[in-house]
Amino acid sequence: MLRIAGQPSSPFATTIGEVTTHRLPFYKRHDKVLLTDRVDNGCVGYLAILTSAPTENKITLPHIIGAISSSDLALIGQADIVSVSGTGEVLVLWEKNSDQNSLMLTEACNCRCIMCPQPPQKHDQTLVNAANRTLDLLKAKPVTNICITGGEPTIISDNFLKILHRCHTEHPTAHINILTNAKKFSDESYVREVAKLPRGNDLFCVSLHSDIPEIHDQIVGVQGSYDETQAGIYNLAKQRLPVEIRHVVTRQNYSRLPEFAEHLYRYFPFCAHYALMSMEICGTANDNMSSVYIEPAEYKLQLRKSVLALHKRGLHVSVYNTPLCLCHEDIRAFARQSISSWKNTFVNECSICRVRDECCGFFSTSSVQSSHILPII
Repeated sequence: MLRIAGQPSSPFATTIGEVTTHRLPFYKRHDKVLLTDRVDNGCVGYLAILTSAPTENKITLPHIIGAISSSDLALIGQADIVSVSGTGEVLVLWEKNSDQNSLMLTEACNCRCIMCPQPPQKHDQTLVNAANRTLDLLKAKPVTNICITGGEPTIISDNFLKILHRCHTEHPTAHINILTNAKKFSDESYVREVAKLPRGNDLFCVSLHSDIPEIHDQIVGVQGSYDETQAGIYNLAKQRLPVEIRHVVTRQNYSRLPEFAEHLYRYFPFCAHYALMSMEICGTANDNMSSVYIEPAEYKLQLRKSVLALHKRGLHVSVYNTPLCLCHEDIRAFARQSISSWKNTFVNECSICRVRDECCGFFSTSSVQSSHILPII
């Protein structure tokens, strides 16, 4: 999620509210965060104030995060939902005009992936509280897409079920993506609890990184994970819960992309979608870059073979996080704009590319970018 730093007026407990860029009647201010370039007595009654002005500490005013750069303030929009901390940190939890919003339920995980962009941390209940507060502020508002993520969101068990239940009942038409390694779903009784919830437009996006158990387990860092993930996929399918398989390409698995595609067709042909993904080089991936990173240009041929093999067999396949110029021309139609807007960027070479507007670009969070970028003229 987008993080912005400013100067707090004083230490205060973290608060979450909806941004307003225009001043409201006093009775409508109680759950609003005012974004303004002028701090005065007309700011009384808001949860907090975000401003580029110098920080003030007046007893009559709400919490203020001041001295925020104008460029950072421009990233926050009307009706976005933000978390404001007494340390001066502002987190944009929900962007009104984005269809890539997430509810992060935990940073804890039951895997230790060697290319994880967000290394696991001890579970913090405040993340669940923030997700519930976000849903409170979204009630009765149009929501088209929700992503439930972590860490591994399913390891918080009942809290995961409660959040998913809220998403189903409060936003019954929203498309809900659950990012998971599916190991928790190897427990059939837990999958049955999920299946008992009111049905929503769910897609369980399951990470599977090889057709060889030993390679998958090496990548995710926990022995036995492949067997648990496979069982989880089958248990979800038994309950008719839609599954997407997500495969992050690393130096450990790139050479078997065609074999992996064959494996998907033979053992998981019932899945709703298959995504072949380039890495985001940050977090653990950055720590292990010399052993895990591979240029997309190096597996261009294997990617083409696997995408076309799945497509020719009638399976719905996409390429994520891979710029169009790094894809063979005949699979560019499968490439998606998959990188979240707040961390999406382009390099100088892209300025003259005729397909830039259709391209996913790059992760601004990655420590390296491909050296094989060639604009498509």
